[in-house]
Amino acid sequence: MNTLIFLALVALAVVCLSMALFVPVTQPRLKYSTMLKRRVQALAEENREQAQVSIYRTKKLDALSPLLRRIETLPILERVAFSLELAGSRLYAWQLVSMVGAITLVLALLSWFWLHSPWFTLFMLALPSFAAHFKLKRNYLQRLALYEQQLPEALDIMKRGLQAGYSFADTIKLISEQMPNPMGREFALVFADINYRKDVRKAMTGLLERVPSISNMALISAVQVQRETGGNLVENIDKLARIIRERFKFNRQLRTLSAEGRMSGWVLVMTPFALFALIYLTTPSYVAELVGSPEGTRLLIFGGVGMAIGTWWISKIIKIEV
Repeated sequence: MNTLIFLALVALAVVCLSMALFVPVTQPRLKYSTMLKRRVQALAEENREQAQVSIYRTKKLDALSPLLRRIETLPILERVAFSLELAGSRLYAWQLVSMVGAITLVLALLSWFWLHSPWFTLFMLALPSFAAHFKLKRNYLQRLALYEQQLPEALDIMKRGLQAGYSFADTIKLISEQMPNPMGREFALVFADINYRKDVRKAMTGLLERVPSISNMALISAVQVQRETGGNLVENIDKLARIIRERFKFNRQLRTLSAEGRMSGWVLVMTPFALFALIYLTTPSYVAELVGSPEGTRLLIFGGVGMAIGTWWISKIIKIEV
């Protein structure tokens, strides 16, 4: 017992020491990033206060029957639909909720009749929702990263269009026609918003709400400042494109330098699974005792929860925001 207490205290001391070394280095960057995120959220809230529905959302609702339209416009499903729109999914909110509900019911029934463990059944009840949330967030981050990679090229098209004498709305249309998704789709929605509402400010803040990135905020701020106070928009766009390219260059260098930390994280996460497979191949009786007994089932549950917490902690440590 004393040995376990001693090992726990040593582990706690190591964790506290690592965080003491880690937090002072990342705190200024995280504080700066938090301020920028608040600014993005504030600009998006300006557009949300207008209580306007996107043209893409209106078109999807028009294709539904009256009953499904009422279900789709429920407040809780509106939030799900917005997450689906951010992730670039073509599913309706009621379709996603129905699929998650059906999978949850099947998994819960199978786990209850197989293991008769209330804790494992509760875990299976929560698993599909967490998996759907993780999938949507992953798709959203991938789509956001691809959008930011395409943004410098779109800014070059906008700069050349303005230099050739195109209006701002025509340059938006030019980008929507020449750029692939997600850039082309988002700027097509902006062009439709400008034609429908005749308000560039609302159309651009709607773009920021759908794609809340720092680079997008800089573009929209430059456009709004130029329209309100004047200035050389072509020069500002050219400088912004160069800054975004330099930011991507620095980000790639940072990922190269932090590759060792990410690899260490993957090794720590995959080691328990590799050891489990090795024990199963060498001494299957140990695995049968672990899986077949109530004590082993509880141990697997607590181990899975601990691994999930540890994986989340490692991902936070090795993630560096730029």
